[in-house]
Amino acid sequence: MSKILHKLAAVMTVGALMTEVGQAFAQSGGGTRGGDGFVEVTKNITTSTSTLPNLITTVAYIGGAGLGVAGIFKMKQHVDNPGQTPMKDSLVRLGGGGALLALPAVMNAMQQTVGDSTKNVGVTKLPVITY
Repeated sequence: MSKILHKLAAVMTVGALMTEVGQAFAQSGGGTRGGDGFVEVTKNITTSTSTLPNLITTVAYIGGAGLGVAGIFKMKQHVDNPGQTPMKDSLVRLGGGGALLALPAVMNAMQQTVGDSTKNVGVTKLPVITY
């Protein structure tokens, strides 16, 4: 059962990462200015990382739910045989699961506090020095 879960987790991770792959390279705009390449690179970086918070949220929810369920099972093992399974094992899993489930709310609060920095930066207005 454990090997199947490990394979399933690996497939889910690879699938999630494959959906996040955007434009990984920058193409020159064909202009004569020296800053076209830099502008394209920054636009591609912004575009490809725009869905990264969604990936982190999804992984946190799945991991938190998994750790919560594992913590409940460890608690059941402790109740059945207290000498064999210490309670700290279940409490660590439950605490980790709670922390992962709270991570998206904490990230949202941090984003609201700091603000959306992508709207305040004008990449096309950065001065480019050419030699």
